[in-house]
Amino acid sequence: MTITTTPDLVVYSLGISQCSVCTSLTPRETVRRVNMDNPTGLEYKWKIDKLSKFHTGESNPCACNDHPETHKHYLMVC
Repeated sequence: MTITTTPDLVVYSLGISQCSVCTSLTPRETVRRVNMDNPTGLEYKWKIDKLSKFHTGESNPCACNDHPETHKHYLMVC
């Protein structure tokens, strides 16, 4: 499995049913790109998880620690 890294989108954790993304893209474009670059291979596609928080307790989405003015972190689920 390949983890995709581009200047505007970094999938920094990729699991079977969840992934974490750092991006400057809109939520809609983030979902599109993650599904295009990292297809699940299942009937279900990646979507932003609206029910869960990050393991640190931070809300989803949350500001990026390194680039809070331009990037957000999203927890996604399939």
